[in-house]
Amino acid sequence: MIINLDAARTARRIRRAVLDFALAGVAFLLGFGFLIAAGFIYVAERYGSFYAALWFGLGFLAISAVILVVHRTISAMRARRRKREERSDQFRSMATAAAVAAAPALIRSAGWVGTVAIPLAAIAAYAIYQKNRGRTEEYPEERDDDYY
Repeated sequence: MIINLDAARTARRIRRAVLDFALAGVAFLLGFGFLIAAGFIYVAERYGSFYAALWFGLGFLAISAVILVVHRTISAMRARRRKREERSDQFRSMATAAAVAAAPALIRSAGWVGTVAIPLAAIAAYAIYQKNRGRTEEYPEERDDDYY
C-alpha cells in the first residue's frame, strides 16, 4: 500500500509541475509577443507602418531560414555519424565471424601451444569484452532519432 501512496504522490507532483510549466510557458509567450508588439509600434512610429511590417516580416523570415539551415546541418552530421557507426558495427561483426570461423583451423595447426595459449587468449578477450561492454555512450542524447 505504501508503494501506491508514493506513486499517487509522484503522479500529483508531476501533474502539478506540468501545469506550472505550461502556465509559465504561456506567460512567457505572451510577454514575448508584447515585446514584439512594442518593438513594432516603436518602429512604426519612427519609420512608418509599411516599413515596420516589412522589416519585421523580413526579420522573422531570416530567423526561420537560419533555424532551418542549422537543423539541416545538424541532421546531416547525425546521419553521417550514424552511417559511420553502422559501418564500424558491420566490420566488427565480420571480423568476429572470420575469427570464429578460423579458430578451429588455428587450434589444429598450433600444436600443444595452441591448445593452451589460444583458449587463454580467448578468455582474456572475453574478459576485456565484458569489462568494456557496460560503458555508456559519450553523448546519448544525440542518438535520439525520434526527436527530429
